[in-house]
Amino acid sequence: MIYGSGPAGLMAASVLSRSGVPVTLFERRPSYGRKLLIAGSSGLNVSHHTELEDFISHYRGWSPGVWRSFFKVLSPLDWIHFIQSLGLETFVGTSDRYFVKEMKASGLLRAWRSKLESQGVRFVANHEWSGFEGTVSGSVTGLFLGGGSWEDTAPLWPTALERAGVRVNGFQAANVGYEVAWSEAFLAEAEGKPLKNIVFKNNNGEKAGELVVTRYGLEGTPVYFLGKPGGAVLDLKPSMSEGEILERLRSVRENLSPMRRVKRLLALPDASLALLFHHSPESVRGNLEGLVRQIKGFPVELIRPRPLIEAISSTGGVDLSEVSLESGHELELKKLPGVFVGGEMLDWWAPTGGFLIQAAVTQGAVAGKSMLRRLTGSA
Repeated sequence: MIYGSGPAGLMAASVLSRSGVPVTLFERRPSYGRKLLIAGSSGLNVSHHTELEDFISHYRGWSPGVWRSFFKVLSPLDWIHFIQSLGLETFVGTSDRYFVKEMKASGLLRAWRSKLESQGVRFVANHEWSGFEGTVSGSVTGLFLGGGSWEDTAPLWPTALERAGVRVNGFQAANVGYEVAWSEAFLAEAEGKPLKNIVFKNNNGEKAGELVVTRYGLEGTPVYFLGKPGGAVLDLKPSMSEGEILERLRSVRENLSPMRRVKRLLALPDASLALLFHHSPESVRGNLEGLVRQIKGFPVELIRPRPLIEAISSTGGVDLSEVSLESGHELELKKLPGVFVGGEMLDWWAPTGGFLIQAAVTQGAVAGKSMLRRLTGSA
């Protein structure tokens, strides 16, 4: 039995059913693959095109060696080939992310479910896992129940596992926007617009990319990757040094203000120009050297992350110490033999950009392989 129709649960069902194992897949909602559909609502990003060691470096939780062993079971390229085997086309975008060509999750979900049904998988909706009562002795169970993100009501499974002695850590928002105290004047010009080609820096490191100005603050990969409450800086023109910017701005012979020089010569996006104008002191805006320093290190105070219900993913869940990594028993709960887990219900982290869904399907494949070995003695 498999509980959960997200990418991890569907992949575990694929591994088992293609080997002839009867599978029933339960979903607590009336429809299947809800988070996959949410994630793919604006373009289904399914993996990332990069070398494996770089790929592994994006994960937290298990050691690189553990992630490496998982990806031997289902690598990013294996996952892309699997999608293509369902009759769907993929492509690599300019950001090195893999996408499904139709840019929607519904087509992948529909093709995947059709394939599973052809392999004998039975789907049962409106059935939430809440404990081991009624579990058949000697059976194998796969739990792929998701984490705390995008949940309007708390799932039942953490309490059920804690009753069984399994340590479950509290959920926290991950890959989520942060609140910033913007002025109304700035929002009137910049809300919904991108801060393109910036580098975000704080005590966690630095990350290039794009951020979007929202009424409450900032959204985007650099903040998802490094965000924490406190001070940060934005390099609004990372392609040029401070000296190069000064030289270019001083090259204008006309008697222009520093802001007009910036607007004419630096090709900054509208949101960046609005940020400089509305959130820089007048003394800085009127001083060329001070304005250039502001461009290269614009201070931003992140107040707090947005609520868990808005998070793309969550950390927390089953503590990784509770999960076996023993050969043949990978992703089996140590205290509950025959129960396998994977996906967002485990306490690991990855950024957006294809890394989340890749880890989920890979863990589903690893757990499915272990389940198959337990059922048949081979995998």
